[in-house]
Amino acid sequence: MRVTQQMIHQNSLRHMNQNLSRLEKANYQVSSGKQLHRPSDDPNGVSKAMNLKSALAANEQYERNTNEATLWLDETDQTINDMVNVMQRVRELAVKGNTDTLSDHDKSVIASEVEELTEQVRQFANSKVNGNYLFNGQKTKEAPFPQKDSYKTNPFDTGAKSFTIADGVVVQANVTADKLFGNAEDDANLFQTLNNLSEGLRSGNDISIDQIDKGIERMLSTEAEAGARQNRVEAVGNRIKDSNLELKSMLSKIEDIDYAEAITRLKSEESIYQATLAASAKIIQPSLMDFLR
Repeated sequence: MRVTQQMIHQNSLRHMNQNLSRLEKANYQVSSGKQLHRPSDDPNGVSKAMNLKSALAANEQYERNTNEATLWLDETDQTINDMVNVMQRVRELAVKGNTDTLSDHDKSVIASEVEELTEQVRQFANSKVNGNYLFNGQKTKEAPFPQKDSYKTNPFDTGAKSFTIADGVVVQANVTADKLFGNAEDDANLFQTLNNLSEGLRSGNDISIDQIDKGIERMLSTEAEAGARQNRVEAVGNRIKDSNLELKSMLSKIEDIDYAEAITRLKSEESIYQATLAASAKIIQPSLMDFLR
């Protein structure tokens, strides 16, 4: 085969461009810290990296849901605990009001305090978290007990406010008013019990401590259920964090470069390119005029 000057020029340019391309790729990897920039770099690696990134994105959403569910459950726990403390004070007043030695005025004073505590419980029942009512089911923009006598008509919603905190794991983050205070037709309705207590103190009738105890017991039972869900959400949240660390570690092994190896390769490619330039310069330099001298 006859080798012409044009063939030498073309081969030299082709080899020069190939070496320059490898040098550019090595330089890009060192400057970016990543070894995958396009699917052609490593199709299998890119596919794995995309799957890992999808899993991380899903975990990020689960983590946001977990944080919001935790906020709801924390606020619920604190609010119920505050209401239990109020009800403990109500019980003390009820026991005190059952004493026959108290005058009507004394019982009237106790009844006034019970009414104030009743209003305080109603305010707790209308507690909010991030502008949403805690105990009104899915109607979080409406107060469950907007008026003092609202308990008589069941104005609250009993829907569950749930969050997906993991693949196939859905947890209820709210407590509904019917489980915490009772329905209007319930004999142990908390607000009805409190109203009966204040009326009994003013009229001198016997006061039932059992109904108050039932209300406290229902609150404590509901708080325990919410606490169990809270523990579950916390456990799932910790598992998500551990999973994120593992996924990021796996993604780093696929995408990130070994700097020592990458810099060595960059220097090698740079030397090869410089050698190519030097060799090409010597081959391409001679022309017909050089031979006619």
